[in-house]
Amino acid sequence: MHQVISADGSSVTANRLQRGVLLLILSIPSLYVFLLVPPLWRDSDGFNEIAGTFAPMGIIHWLPAYCLGGRLIVFGGSIAASLMAGHGIPNLSISNTPLSDAGIYTLILVQHLFLIFSLFYAVTALSDHFKLRASFAVLFALTPWLYIYANCVGTEAFSNPLVYLIAACGWNCLRAPQLNKREIIIYFGLLLTAALTRQINAVLPALLPIALLPLAGKELLLHAAAAHPAKNRAQYRYTQRFLIFLVVGLSAIGSSLLVQKSLCWLFRVPFRSTFGETFEWRLSYLQGLSKQDRDTIVAGIIAKANDPIITEALDALSRSLDQGEKWADMFLINKINEILLRAGTFKEMQLLTWQRDLKLNRIAMCVLFSGEPHFISAVWADFGRSLFITQTELASPPFILTDFLHTELPDPKLDRLRGIASFQHPEGYYEAVWNRVPYFHLFDRIPMLVMGGLTITFSGLALLGAARDPLTLAGVSHAAGMIVTGLLISGGTCLSAGYAARFHMPVFSLLQMSMLLAVSVAARVLSPK
Repeated sequence: MHQVISADGSSVTANRLQRGVLLLILSIPSLYVFLLVPPLWRDSDGFNEIAGTFAPMGIIHWLPAYCLGGRLIVFGGSIAASLMAGHGIPNLSISNTPLSDAGIYTLILVQHLFLIFSLFYAVTALSDHFKLRASFAVLFALTPWLYIYANCVGTEAFSNPLVYLIAACGWNCLRAPQLNKREIIIYFGLLLTAALTRQINAVLPALLPIALLPLAGKELLLHAAAAHPAKNRAQYRYTQRFLIFLVVGLSAIGSSLLVQKSLCWLFRVPFRSTFGETFEWRLSYLQGLSKQDRDTIVAGIIAKANDPIITEALDALSRSLDQGEKWADMFLINKINEILLRAGTFKEMQLLTWQRDLKLNRIAMCVLFSGEPHFISAVWADFGRSLFITQTELASPPFILTDFLHTELPDPKLDRLRGIASFQHPEGYYEAVWNRVPYFHLFDRIPMLVMGGLTITFSGLALLGAARDPLTLAGVSHAAGMIVTGLLISGGTCLSAGYAARFHMPVFSLLQMSMLLAVSVAARVLSPK
């Protein structure tokens, strides 16, 4: 009896030690970035997300998971620091967040911890073997942009870990012999939180249905071809799960909309999509066209929209581009605001911005459903370009955008930022840090497309070794599902917002997870011991 207890105790100790090693590997980059770089900011968006007016932009544009969650964390840090200093509780307002170094550093610390434990969960889900887990942890640690965004104020700090959690939790749900309600509820919660963090994350609910579709299809075909089809429900395992997670995904999307509508009702603002505001960045393709082509496209939008305010705004945009003026990403937003203010129809700013968003949405729909060749060509060009993004390109924006925000500090709206530690350095400080630290430039020339190729290679090896093994088939199918979902996110991003490397971080994460899962499945088949 003593020997059994001793053996069990040794096993538990070894397991704890292994987990400690994994956490240490994943924590070292966080500690390094946290101590090396003051909190970074995703330009004025980061400020608006945690400190600007909450409604409606924090509900329907940047979304409430970060805009509300981040504010509450900053509140907590600021209150704790104020109480410890003997100053009492500071004045709290949802739209006037008290900014202090204590509050910001609390948010950054939470973001790092969220990332570390998300990656730890992913590592332990991907493999049962310590050596593989350690290798995967090292690879995550050598993905600097993950830790840079954890050190940055912006929605990506929540979104990035959620993508890894969803991919890993999806794999656990897919391979589990029996689903239980707890797993389904956790997966639903992750999908809902992700959908309330960034709009493009609404594609993530498609992940498991895509992964399960070939498995369910094969299952149905086999049973249809059988002489005596099975009546046991267990024989339709993947078909049942496909339907379950299809419902779960749709429910997550519906619930995210319900949360947004409820918050809009609570704050008394009209609910609507702000897709048109994002789509204005996509319209930048007009700048590179000839005057004749541009005039034809603009005339088509005007004819379809049949709205005098849209007509005036687009005519002004055409004149600006014809005169060789530089493209301004918010030209239409500002012009429509100006026209509505001049008309004087809407006295309240909430109603004015509501009407502006409706008109921007109409412009977006006119372009999207036009099938216009130059637009399609621009989308395809950006999609092809996105596949060659490197992790160095993903790592640089927070440094550049923080330096840019430094130049915007004279704006009275940003008064609360001037005393923050992030801005006690000269302009250009962060770009200099970016340039001099080799860690931030790891794998500079390797595009994320390579991970897709490695996924296919290792999946092929796994299938050659055990083509009939259910777990191998499930692993390969989930890896393929992550690639397809990543491509859908990339395509949706290029269609709606144009090209920016940081928009494609979820794609990189899914390709990385698909590659590691394919490696794990192949290792299990080729080295079963």
